[in-house]
Amino acid sequence: MFARLENLIGGKLFLIVFLIILAQLSVIAGGLNLTETAQAKSKSSGNEAVREINSGLDLTGRTKTEVLKLIGAPWEKDMSPAKARYNEKWTYSCEDKRGANSNCLFIYFSTDRVKKVEIY
Repeated sequence: MFARLENLIGGKLFLIVFLIILAQLSVIAGGLNLTETAQAKSKSSGNEAVREINSGLDLTGRTKTEVLKLIGAPWEKDMSPAKARYNEKWTYSCEDKRGANSNCLFIYFSTDRVKKVEIY
């Protein structure tokens, strides 16, 4: 009788501790900011990067370090793990000095290498 009671109490205690830990982890994960805003040279640096790519610069296969050296820092880095085809997306601002949107540049990385470049 006592062995069964101890197992029952131990099982409930384990469940309670497990739920507390799970709740703490969800609070921590909810507070993580997986989108990093990295202030680039200026908002128009996206347009400068687009000009470089349109003039023949091929970034496919290059490392993040190489991309930074070639076209500078992105306006935003999205590192959220919800994507299946890439694990990081860099966005270069598509606003000009007047605030108009044009030529948005997105660079997708798989591990440390550029997988895809899109201009909208």
